[in-house]
Amino acid sequence: MKNYLLSLILTFCVAGALAQNTNLNAQLEQMGEQDQQVRLALNDAVRSGDAERTQRCAEQMLLTDKTNQQTLSAMLKKWGGIPHDLSADAYTAIFHIIDHADLKYQKQNLRYLVDAQRNGLIKSSQVAVLRDRMLMSEGKRQIYGTQTQAKPIVITDEGKIPEMINYVWVVRKPKHLDERRKAVGLGTMEHQREGHAALGYNSIFDPSLSKRDIKRLTDKKRK
Repeated sequence: MKNYLLSLILTFCVAGALAQNTNLNAQLEQMGEQDQQVRLALNDAVRSGDAERTQRCAEQMLLTDKTNQQTLSAMLKKWGGIPHDLSADAYTAIFHIIDHADLKYQKQNLRYLVDAQRNGLIKSSQVAVLRDRMLMSEGKRQIYGTQTQAKPIVITDEGKIPEMINYVWVVRKPKHLDERRKAVGLGTMEHQREGHAALGYNSIFDPSLSKRDIKRLTDKKRK
């Protein structure tokens, strides 16, 4: 009888844990989907040349990011780290939410992603992207060439498709850049350029450009 009761209790515990895990995956996956949808909507609005729609989408993106970051912070505090039994999409959502935050938030949560990477839960390429973004935010040279600075986009009242140009932020030892990218699972710089082109951006990688050059080319005060 005791063995039966113990077995029954264990069954209920396992069922409860599975249900909780399913709900957590669903919540994180929804947050990740929202993160991507608002960015696609903003990009589409910019390409359409609709200034009012672009403003609405930009505001929605900021609100979505803030909400997601607050929710994830509460989760990480409760867990004490990233759980080891989530779905692949849930882990990707966690990465995107941290990656799209400000530098302070990124620094606070980088260790969680690094630990998850060591346990095979987060891709090395994702941590590489985050490290590049943090370095660029600090005004330092990036390692993998994943981050860009956009030239100011001008949207006219005529609703013409604006010119969309971005410059790859300065990198360390550009001669060996594709080798470093391959080591962490990133595609070549040419592959990255093609991906940006699919979103309507002309991505320029010119190793001769200095940090000062790129800042001048992307200065919001210059048109």
